Amino acid sequence: MSIENAWVFTETNFKAEKFLNNTGNVYKFVSQKPYVNKKDSNEKGVTLSLSIVKDDTDYGSDKNTGLPRENNILNSFTVTIMNNKDRIDAQKGDYLRLVDFIPDKSFVFGFDLILRFKDVEKVKVKTK
Repeated sequence: MSIENAWVFTETNFKAEKFLNNTGNVYKFVSQKPYVNKKDSNEKGVTLSLSIVKDDTDYGSDKNTGLPRENNILNSFTVTIMNNKDRIDAQKGDYLRLVDFIPDKSFVFGFDLILRFKDVEKVKVKTK
């Protein structure tokens, strides 16, 4: 599943700062797998699947129904952490923060996003 209403964060590039601010830069960890660039085996990291837990973005209203557009809370997305490691120290359900967006290694193809960051950190979150 991709991020709904991704157009709010995209032009020909991804507006990472706006996305991170609007989502609080805190995501629930879902899964991970090793990543190696097919063209350059020195580019290694971990591809993470993360779930959005907060979204303060105003997506406006649907022009056909007039109803407010849904936010991205509980939607999942993938991001690659280019840290030369083959896994991160996290368990399902941990909360993570993305560190240092890499714009020259991130791409937008239509509504598909390839997002790359230098690192990720665990975050302590108070749950109800």
